[in-house]
Amino acid sequence: MNNLISNRLELVAMKPELLEAFLAGDYKLAARIAGFHIPGDLILSKDLLRMRLAQLQVNPEIHPWLVRAIVIRQSQTMCGHVGFHSEPGPEELQDIAADGVELGYSVAERFRKQGYAKEAVFTLMNWAFENHQQQCFILSIAPDNEASLALAHSMGFKEIGSHIDEEDGLELYFERRLDHWPKEWIF
Repeated sequence: MNNLISNRLELVAMKPELLEAFLAGDYKLAARIAGFHIPGDLILSKDLLRMRLAQLQVNPEIHPWLVRAIVIRQSQTMCGHVGFHSEPGPEELQDIAADGVELGYSVAERFRKQGYAKEAVFTLMNWAFENHQQQCFILSIAPDNEASLALAHSMGFKEIGSHIDEEDGLELYFERRLDHWPKEWIF
């Protein structure tokens, strides 16, 4: 599994055994499996981890599309995660963007406001664009998540609708279509 590299980050695809260690709450084992430092205060959604692990168990081929650790290269420290929710064109996007792929990200609070989320999102989108000719990207963001809304707008995402998420409630859909890679999006 190829990791993705940017100027400051490495996006490391999380193997099933790493997801299982996180689900067990064993960050020491997770760090040994991963080969990088995992802060004890890093919060990862167990629901997200279970969902991604289940997807991998059903279809291991989608591994490159799913959750990746965001690792700060200089310190070899995990600061969050980024990934697509599935391969492109999933059933749940058929009515909003049939050719789209939804991505999500989270950066631990003490690592925020340093541009890591934007760098990770650009790096992941570039991988999908360059290697899989993916041109439609979707974000779903809670209307009160001001930081993520600002990030989406700064990357040129446009609001295209909304939905009610069973877990998170109201979320707004944002879309970014690309016919070429923006020159300013280099990390």
